[in-house]
Amino acid sequence: MNNIYKILLIVISSSFICCDNIELNSTSFSRIEIIGPEENIFTDEIQVYKDSIDLKLDRIVGYSEGLYTKTDFNKINFNSSLGNLVADILFTQSDSIFNKQEGKKIDFVLQNHGGIRSSLFKGDIKLTDIYKILPFENEIVIIEVLGDTVEEIITFLRKEINPHPISGLSIGKDKVLIQGKVIDPSKKYYISTNDYLLNGGDNMFFLEKNSKVYRLGYSLRDAFINFTKTNLKLSSNIDNRFLKNE
Repeated sequence: MNNIYKILLIVISSSFICCDNIELNSTSFSRIEIIGPEENIFTDEIQVYKDSIDLKLDRIVGYSEGLYTKTDFNKINFNSSLGNLVADILFTQSDSIFNKQEGKKIDFVLQNHGGIRSSLFKGDIKLTDIYKILPFENEIVIIEVLGDTVEEIITFLRKEINPHPISGLSIGKDKVLIQGKVIDPSKKYYISTNDYLLNGGDNMFFLEKNSKVYRLGYSLRDAFINFTKTNLKLSSNIDNRFLKNE
C-alpha cells in the first residue's frame, strides 16, 4: 500500500458541569493528516456537507423589530426583553402541544437565564441566529407540581442574581399570581420547563418534587424556530411580570 496515513489519537478529558457551563480540565489534541489521493476525496465530501449546512443556517425565517438581550433587566423590573420573548414563545408552543396530547393547559413557563447564549439583533432572523441564542439540545418537559412547590420556586427566583425567564407567572413586591390567580397550595400546576432543570440544573432541585412528567419530544430551539416562521415578526420588552423590592 503506497499511501501513507498519519493517524494520531485525539484524547480529550472533559468535565461537564452543566448545560450552561463547560469546563475542560485537560485537553490534548493533534491534527489528523491524510496523505494520498483520498485526501482530495475527503476534502470534497466535507465541503459539500459544509456548504449544505451553511446554506440552511443562512436561511431567513423571520424579522426582529428590535435588539433584545438577556441583560437589559434592572433592579426593579427583574426580567429581560429576550428572556420574556423566549418564555412567551415557549408558553405558546408548549401549551398548544400539551393541550393536543393530554387535553390539559400549562399554567406557567420556567426556563433558565444561562440557557440563553446570545442576543437577538434587529433585522432579519436567520436559523444560525436562533442556534446561537439556544445552542443546547434541551427538550421541553411539562411537570405536575403542587402549590407548595410553586412557593419554593418563587422563593428561589427572588434570591437569584439574574432573572430566569418566566411566562404566565406574575411575581410582585407583595403578591404572586398564576394566570391572574393567587397560589393554591393544594392545587396541581403544570409548568413548562426543560429537561436540564428537571434534573436539578442551576440548583433547581425543587423541580424533582413533581408528581408527573410529560415529555413533548420538542426542543426549545425548535419551538423558537417554528414560532418565528409562523409569526415572521418578533418583538418584546421588559414589563412588570417580575418586580423586586430593591
